[in-house]
Amino acid sequence: MKALFYSIGRNLLDRGCHSVFLFLFFVVVSCPLIGQVLEKKTVTREDYPLWHSMDAEAISDDGNWISYRNYYDATDSLFVKHRRSATLYSFAKGKDGTFTGDHFVCQTPDSIVHIVSLQHGVERKLRNVKAFTVSKNFIVVTEYSTVGDLLSVYTLDGVLLHTEKDVVFFSISPDTKSIAVSVKRENTNQVLLLNIAAIQKQKIIAKSEKSGPFLNLSWSDDGKAIAFMNYNEKESHLFYYNLGEERLETFSTNAVEFPKTMNLIPSRKLTISKNNKRVFFKIKQRQELDLVRKESDVQVWNAADKNIYPRHIVTEGYSKNPKLAMWEPDTGRFLQITDSIQPYGSTPGDESFALTFNPNDYEPQSKSVPDKDVYIKNFETGQSSLMLRRHVGGEFNLLVSRNAKYISYFKEGHWYVYDVAQGTHTLISSNVPYTLSVPSLTEKEENGYGNPGWTTKGECLLYDQFDIWKVQSDGSHPVRLTQGREQGIVFRIVAQSKEQTQTITDRIFTNAEFDLNSALLLSARAVDYSFNGFYLLKPEKGMTKICYVNKSVTGIMKSERGDYAWVEEDIDQPRSIVVGKVGGKSTSVVDSNVHHKEFHWTKLQMITYKNLKGEALQGLLYYPSGYDKNKLYPMVVHLYEKQSYQRHSYVNPTMTNEDGFNISNLTTKGYFVLLPDITYEVGNVGFSALECVEAAVKEVKKLSLIDDGKIGLIGHSFGGYETDFIITQSNLFACAVAGSATTNNLSSYLSVAQNLGIPNFFKMEYGQARMKLSPYENMEWYLKNSPVIHAANVKTPLLSWTGLKDLQVEPRQSFEFYMALRRLGKTHILLAYANEGHGIEKKESAIDLTTKIEEWFDHYLKGMAAPIWK
Repeated sequence: MKALFYSIGRNLLDRGCHSVFLFLFFVVVSCPLIGQVLEKKTVTREDYPLWHSMDAEAISDDGNWISYRNYYDATDSLFVKHRRSATLYSFAKGKDGTFTGDHFVCQTPDSIVHIVSLQHGVERKLRNVKAFTVSKNFIVVTEYSTVGDLLSVYTLDGVLLHTEKDVVFFSISPDTKSIAVSVKRENTNQVLLLNIAAIQKQKIIAKSEKSGPFLNLSWSDDGKAIAFMNYNEKESHLFYYNLGEERLETFSTNAVEFPKTMNLIPSRKLTISKNNKRVFFKIKQRQELDLVRKESDVQVWNAADKNIYPRHIVTEGYSKNPKLAMWEPDTGRFLQITDSIQPYGSTPGDESFALTFNPNDYEPQSKSVPDKDVYIKNFETGQSSLMLRRHVGGEFNLLVSRNAKYISYFKEGHWYVYDVAQGTHTLISSNVPYTLSVPSLTEKEENGYGNPGWTTKGECLLYDQFDIWKVQSDGSHPVRLTQGREQGIVFRIVAQSKEQTQTITDRIFTNAEFDLNSALLLSARAVDYSFNGFYLLKPEKGMTKICYVNKSVTGIMKSERGDYAWVEEDIDQPRSIVVGKVGGKSTSVVDSNVHHKEFHWTKLQMITYKNLKGEALQGLLYYPSGYDKNKLYPMVVHLYEKQSYQRHSYVNPTMTNEDGFNISNLTTKGYFVLLPDITYEVGNVGFSALECVEAAVKEVKKLSLIDDGKIGLIGHSFGGYETDFIITQSNLFACAVAGSATTNNLSSYLSVAQNLGIPNFFKMEYGQARMKLSPYENMEWYLKNSPVIHAANVKTPLLSWTGLKDLQVEPRQSFEFYMALRRLGKTHILLAYANEGHGIEKKESAIDLTTKIEEWFDHYLKGMAAPIWK
């Protein structure tokens, strides 16, 4: 019709015809066609495959090119697009895309590495590639070969510089000037050192005819040393090569000081300390010494054991887990850092000491992250001393400064600093006038908003709810760097370099470091999630906006030239990649799902309501696409704690949903969808959810938009629990759907968290159940908040589902409620998916679940025929 319209229009104008007949023909015939051309379509299930998801991946150094990935129903593609022209490169299932200079490099599943000269538009291909690494001026690839793996070095123009055959392992130095290569030549294993500037000249730095291949070639940060190993069940070796002195040092596991029950772990990376004096590595009990358990063995569950049986057999008292060790090549000294008594630990900061701990210190207990004593191990003396007693909280509550001078930790609502050299503890946040604790009903002041790092001048950076603070290491002179509290904006630092990135090794964090003489990149979010964006905090100049819009803004990237790229989306705007400069205009470079504008779509209304405590809450109300104000519509209410943060999320319609729920599927089928925020009271979570949800639905009813008798309820996981509980207390809903739900708080409490191998106590006391106490301290709370106890009250037809391999919420919980409803003669169907977990992963199962849920709603809320499932 579109082509016809333009054809008729052009013919009439070209002829310059003024006859009344033709004029009337134009008015009568072409106007309806105009309406047909502009009229939007209704999305149907057959249209769903049109939609895809998009992620931005990188921006080129000059800021002119963007790489991004589109995910389709059954595949994905990597794209590279010029921001100002129509030039576009695509690579089906491309991976490891990298901009280097004016080139882009990636690999496709057919073992081809694509090298694209973005300046000249020339693409070169390297074939039979197993893996590749890109440096500034060259590419190193390992290639499949009939005579063993080949290592080849190419220029970015695809010119071959060098090839080595029979390659086992390789590693490029941090300064990209050298390549260390492990090769196997007939009966000899060698490590070669290649100098890129004179690549045909190679040096053999290690050679062995008896031991296995050389593995795990690892450079020091300054590129002046390299460590590697070989592995043998009888005797393994560590090697350290000093490039400046051309000296090779060796350590054998047959050395007197090395524990005879241990051996090296060939799969674990080696690390060289920043002063190049120590090599860190992992060792493990020899396999022949491991306790072998048979399936027929009697399981011994001793209530006094530190761990329950499923967790105990994984580590066997920490005899089986890897241990950290150290070797000093110059002195030959060996030191085992962790053991079965202190099984966890790492060498954070400058690797001059280690922090170690045992998570079993205070077992048995009921937390998921147990309290623990933290020890500091001095490498010079080999001695350990207690640094923190009964430290509370997870990994983000204990961080070591990058220069290893300070260890920051959170305790009872405040940040403290341990001075490593002085061995002293100092409270540093007492002069910050705002709370630093994340609110929690069950964990009193146990988690802070964060300690993102230290400055290069030794000042500690802290977060409160809104802002970033700079505090001296003795707690003096706190300075607020941002003014988010007054504006209702939450500011957080976005890492732009390796130094600005927190790293974690064996559960110990090394903190980030920031130079405040340079600009800090900050994320910005309105406290109600309405506006989002990014700012630069410049020294002496304050805040400068990059972007701050009433949309979702994520994934910021920066070019060497100072261009920024980020991703924007909104409820009715598919994801787009936007590029702009600080203080300048921004432009959209890539738009996903451009067909979106051809279809009717939902719109969002924010609703406000209050629970019985008078607490103001928000809800997201999605309208049916193509909404007609003269009609009343059915509504589906989706539950899961607070959901208003999703107010800008664009949702693709699809049948492959891990929980069977999709907002766009429902709105395009003529449903209102409501996502209410829910808040809770300790020991009263079920009734808290009931109050909030009923209040939200009551507010929607006032708008005269919905058919009051056609409201459905749905939730998954904790939302499934809320759904099951609410229908035992309310007759507001015409039908309900609950997935992977806890229905019996007592039996859930007395079960094993299968994904962790620990008692489920923590989930009920400290988790979403918010009981805070055991059932033996308050049985009433557990029973009154259990849907199964109130099953006799259910009048709402219920569809439940569970994955029979769910390790997070036992399938038994769904079956308990099923048995109760069956015995009571209630309307209920339970779908049990074999080989599925907490969410549905297999495509066919996800389609089946989504289909059945929508059929359930269509029957009870739209009056369609009852589905017949077998």
